[in-house]
Amino acid sequence: MAQEAKTAAVERATTAIPHRVLIVDDDEQVRRMYGRILVGADYECAVAASCTEARGLLAESDFSLAICDLRMPQESGLDLVREIQSEHPDTAVLMVSGEDDPMIAEIASDNGAYAYMVKPFSRNELLIGVGNALYRRRLEQQNSIQRQRLEQAVQERTTELRAAIEGLRISQEETVHRLSRAVEMRDVQTGGHIERIGDISELLGSHLGLPEHRLELLRIAAPMHDVGKIGTPDRILLKPGKLTDDERDAMQRHAEIGHELLSGSKSELLEMAAVIALTHHERFDGSGYPRGLAGQEIPIEGRIVAVADVFDALISDRVYRPAFPLPQALEMMNQGRGTHFDPAVLDVLIENIDAVMLLGGTSDES
Repeated sequence: MAQEAKTAAVERATTAIPHRVLIVDDDEQVRRMYGRILVGADYECAVAASCTEARGLLAESDFSLAICDLRMPQESGLDLVREIQSEHPDTAVLMVSGEDDPMIAEIASDNGAYAYMVKPFSRNELLIGVGNALYRRRLEQQNSIQRQRLEQAVQERTTELRAAIEGLRISQEETVHRLSRAVEMRDVQTGGHIERIGDISELLGSHLGLPEHRLELLRIAAPMHDVGKIGTPDRILLKPGKLTDDERDAMQRHAEIGHELLSGSKSELLEMAAVIALTHHERFDGSGYPRGLAGQEIPIEGRIVAVADVFDALISDRVYRPAFPLPQALEMMNQGRGTHFDPAVLDVLIENIDAVMLLGGTSDES
């Protein structure tokens, strides 16, 4: 609304008639002469004998144009020109002087004067100079209006785009959540595992220096790490005892199934989810599955979710065992340092364990 009011004010200024002109000259006869000529041409005029008096009039009222003499007692008209340009940008300035000096004219122009006229000049020369200055002022204001309208339109479109993107993000996140829940609901003992994995992964990624945009994607994508289990038979997924070699192979297929389900999309979110699904069971020493990647070959998101997933699994009840106490779980995680887990990611987990436990609504006494 403030931008619209400003634009409207500028539009009124460009169409307001008659124009008000401020005449600044220490010579009373010159002020009267300019006044008579301009009033006779339907301009409204106010006069000032000094820069100080002119400042007072400028503070009280708006002017389309100021005619300012260069040489005045106490201070130069150039000082006033600079102030008008800075504090009253909608007021055009016509500088007049008895000195026909191109260098001074250039300085006046550099300081904001629209034109530089050398005394003496005729009535018509004054009116032409005033008219040209006001014409230039009108063009600049019209350009300003167009620029403000364009900026306003861009701002409105940007706001609409951001709202649309946010709506899409919320929709994507809800879809991801429901897809992850579909897998989790097959195992009622996993509780809030998918929510915790996203939150823990985001926390670890933040301390590892991931940019804000990727942190948001990681938080939403991490819960889909086990989406491939949708293709794992219940007799294997819910088996309380030890798996046979064939059953273990079938279980491990969930990494590739998840990747196949999620990859090939133009969505940056789903592409990250596909990478996580494929790599969260890789091990830092290269002994993981399905591709035996090692160290930095494993994407950072996969290394982060590997730590978050195993840790949360250890402190949660499973069909085949109860949850481990926190000290024992951390000891087991440390046993995998540099073999199963990236040491840097594991260190971040341990250093921020209190914050990690709070994400699951769990105390250190678990």
